Amino acid sequence: MNTKQVEELTGITRQNIRYYERQGLLEPARETGNAYRDYSKEDVRRLKLIKMLRMLDMPLKEIESVLNEEVSLKEAAIRQQEALLKQQRQLQAAIDVCVSIHKEKAEVIDVDDYLEKMENMSRNGGMFAKIIDDYKQVSQEEQQRQFSFYTEQEINTAGAFEAELKKYAVKNGMKFELVEGGMYPVFKLDKAVYTAVRVLEENQAVQSDSEGSGQMSGKTKIICKRELRPVAETKIPERRRRFFSGIHTIVVNIKRHRAKSILNVSVSLFIVVVMTVYMGNLNSARQQIENLPKNLPIKAEIWNVAEDQNSGLFIREEVLDAVYQSNYTKDINEGVELIGFPNGKESQEEKEEEKSYSQAYVPGESYWIEGVNTTGCIDGFKEKEIAWSEGWNWEKFQKEQDVCIVNQEIAKQQDMKLGDILSLSLQRYYQDISGVSLYSEKLEPIQSEIVGTADFTGLDAEIAKPDILIPLENAKQIFEKNQKPYFASSLSFQVKNPMKLNALKKEMKEAGLQSVVQGAAHSYAGAGLKMDDAVFIESVTSLQKSLSLLEGFLPFVFLVVMMLGYIVPNLLLSGRREEYAIMRALGTSRREGSILFFMEHILLAAAGSVVGTMIGLLFHTADAGSAFSIWGLFLICYALGAAVSMGMFGRFSVAAVLSHRD
Repeated sequence: MNTKQVEELTGITRQNIRYYERQGLLEPARETGNAYRDYSKEDVRRLKLIKMLRMLDMPLKEIESVLNEEVSLKEAAIRQQEALLKQQRQLQAAIDVCVSIHKEKAEVIDVDDYLEKMENMSRNGGMFAKIIDDYKQVSQEEQQRQFSFYTEQEINTAGAFEAELKKYAVKNGMKFELVEGGMYPVFKLDKAVYTAVRVLEENQAVQSDSEGSGQMSGKTKIICKRELRPVAETKIPERRRRFFSGIHTIVVNIKRHRAKSILNVSVSLFIVVVMTVYMGNLNSARQQIENLPKNLPIKAEIWNVAEDQNSGLFIREEVLDAVYQSNYTKDINEGVELIGFPNGKESQEEKEEEKSYSQAYVPGESYWIEGVNTTGCIDGFKEKEIAWSEGWNWEKFQKEQDVCIVNQEIAKQQDMKLGDILSLSLQRYYQDISGVSLYSEKLEPIQSEIVGTADFTGLDAEIAKPDILIPLENAKQIFEKNQKPYFASSLSFQVKNPMKLNALKKEMKEAGLQSVVQGAAHSYAGAGLKMDDAVFIESVTSLQKSLSLLEGFLPFVFLVVMMLGYIVPNLLLSGRREEYAIMRALGTSRREGSILFFMEHILLAAAGSVVGTMIGLLFHTADAGSAFSIWGLFLICYALGAAVSMGMFGRFSVAAVLSHRD
C-alpha cells in the first residue's frame, strides 16, 4: 500500500512517516521500477505501535529498542511509567509552589525564600526519589529476568535439555541460539542471554512399574534466568544495582516464606522481651545499690562507751581532727557546752574555785550556753525557727563574735529583746582523771549581743534545749583566751559514701574511737562511735546477692541467644536447600547466596527485636539507653550464631539436590 493509504490507516502525517524512516524505525519495501514505497501490514503495525508509544511520551531511542525486540513492550511500558511518575512528582511540587504563591497575602513575595525552598525540595526529594526509582527499576528487571516452564519428559542429557529449550522457543515464536551446552546450558532467546537449570518435582501419587514396585512420579521444571544488562543500558552503577538486587531477593524470599518469616520475627521479639526484663532487673539492682546511700543515709555520733550519753562529753582533739580530715564524712555537727550567769553576778557557792557538775547549772538561775557550728547540733532544729535582727542570718552569725541567739521562752521570761547586750559570767566543765566525775571552773566574763531568738517549741519534748546559742568559733576563742584546753561536748556527722563504710570505721578506730557497749562503766569521755548502719548493711547485702546472681547468669543469657541464632536459622533453612541450589546453579556464588540468606534472617531478627525493644520501653522494663544496648547485644549474639549456621549451610551437591538424590 502507498503512503496516502498508510496515512489514512494510522493517522500519522506523511512528514512524520518520513521522519521515522530516517530514524531507522521503519524500512518499507520499494516497488520494482519506480522505487515507490510499498508498505506492508507489518509496517502499518509498527507505525501504530510507534504512534501509541509516542503518545505515551516515550523517547524514540526506547521505541527503537522495543521495535528491535531488545526490550519487551511490557518492560518498556514499566520504564515509561516510572519516568512519567517522576515527572508527575515534579509537576505536583511545582503546583504546590504555585498554590503557596497564590495564597500569599503580601503583594511582594520573598523570591529568595521561595528559591531556597524549591532548591531544598529539589535536592532532598531528588536524591530520595532517585534511590526509590533505582530500586524500582532493579526490582522490575529482576522480576522480568526469570521465567520457568514444565516438561513431562525427564531431562537426563544435555541434548534432551537443548531440545526442550528449542521447543519452548518455537512455541512462543522466539529465536533460539545455544551458546554453551551441558546440564546448565547458556542460550539466547531473541538476543537475550539466559542460563537454565532443571529441577525434578516429585508428585505425591505413587505409580506401579512393570515389576509391581511403587515409585514416585514426577515432572521436570526448567528455570531460566537472563543475564544482566550492561551498566551503560541500565544507567545504574554496578554496586548500587547489586545492592538493590540483593534487597529485592531478600524481600521476595520473605514474602514467599511468610510463615517462617513471622516465626523468625516472633522468636526474636520474645527473646528481646525476655532480655529486656532480665537486663531491666539487672540495671534496677545496680541502680538501687547506687541510690542506696541517698535513700538510706547513715548518721554517726560520738557517745560515751556505755552508750548512755551523747552530749556533755569530752571529745579529744585527735577525734575531731580525724572526723574533719576524713574523706568519708560530711555535714559535721560540733557543739561545746558552757555555763553562764546573768549580770556578771555569782552566788557565794559559785565563787568557789571548783564546784561539782550538779551544782554548776541551775535552771532559772544560770544559763545553759552552747557553742554550735550548725543548727543540726540540736535534733530537728531549723534556721526558719529563728527570728533574726534585721540583716542577720545563720551564715553571718557564724562569722561574728560576741553575738548570741536566745531561747524564745527565756527571752519572754526575762524580757530580753533583739539588740540587747547580755553580760555573762562564764564557767566551763572539766572531768577528773578517772573521767567519772565532772566539775566546773570560772572563765572570764563576756558581753554578747542578742541577734536572734529561737523557737524550740516544735521540737521533741525529750530533746534538751539550750538557753543561749553562740557561734562555735567564738566558744573556741573563749577557751583559748582563758588558756583552757578545748574539748567538744557533742559531735555527729553524715557518712559521705556509705559504700566506704569499712574504710571510715578503720580511720575512726585509729583515732581512738571504739564501738559502744551497753552496760559498760559510765564515763564522760567521748570515746564511743555509734552508727545507724544496720538497715543499710542489711539492704546492700541483700541487693549485692541479687546482683551477683543476675550477673552470674549474664554470660549464660548471651550464650543462649547465640545458640538460638544458630538453631533458628538451621530450622528455618532446612526446607530451602533446593531454593539455594537453584540460585547457585543460575550463577549466584556460594558467598553471595550465603550473605543473602544471612541478611534475610538478620533483618527479620532486627525487626522482631525492635518491636521487643519498643515493648520493653512501653512497659518501662528498661530505659532508652539500656533498651538500645540490649537491641545491639542481641543482634551481635544472634548474628554470631547465624553466621556459624550459614557457614555450615550449603555444603551439599547442587546437582543432587536438584535431582532429588540428596
